[in-house]
Amino acid sequence: MQTHFTEEDLKKPHIREADRVLRSCVHCGFCNATCPTYQLLGDERDGPRGRIYLMKEMLEAPEGSDKVTEETRLHLDRCLTCRNCETTCPSGVEYHKLLDIGRAEIERRVPRRPAERAQRYALRKMLVEPKRFQALLRLGQTFRPLVPGALRDKLPPAPIDAGKRPDGQRHARRMLILEGCVQPGLSPNTNAATARVLDRLGIGLTPVAEAGCCGAIDFHL
Repeated sequence: MQTHFTEEDLKKPHIREADRVLRSCVHCGFCNATCPTYQLLGDERDGPRGRIYLMKEMLEAPEGSDKVTEETRLHLDRCLTCRNCETTCPSGVEYHKLLDIGRAEIERRVPRRPAERAQRYALRKMLVEPKRFQALLRLGQTFRPLVPGALRDKLPPAPIDAGKRPDGQRHARRMLILEGCVQPGLSPNTNAATARVLDRLGIGLTPVAEAGCCGAIDFHL
């Protein structure tokens, strides 16, 4: 793909990196075949090829350009960052690196409205603390009939009973397991079932309570 960055632009490390990734794309569209959002919405701008063009247009546009809008951000927001597109790209385009650059740039150029910023701040604080998240989740499930429709539909039902975990210290072979931030509240049976399966194979699981936050939620928001 041909790019049109100025010499001044290319002095910036993130633009140099974006230029490298953009030039590796041949616009074949194989990526759209494995993109979940393109398959669901059928909009070129909601597939990797379209998003690459949106980011190219944004990065080449001068500051204050009317080409960079909230709609541009919407299509970048819809990307799940699953990187499935990279598995079918014959040119080896490092889409995720370009997306990281594009998202940082759109946040700078088109700041979010206060309500959106407040919502994202709340998600950062709520989701990464398991005990806080579980308490709020139980509260929401208890008062589900009173919750507004759109939010009520997003509240999951109470999880399946996790059952008893086997003692992970009684085996010579052991593995560490990260409990996660939302999984203990949404699906506690997942890790418990994993522990029982591995126990039958003679492997003990040791939870790492002090692991802390991996940063994924903050990064993707």
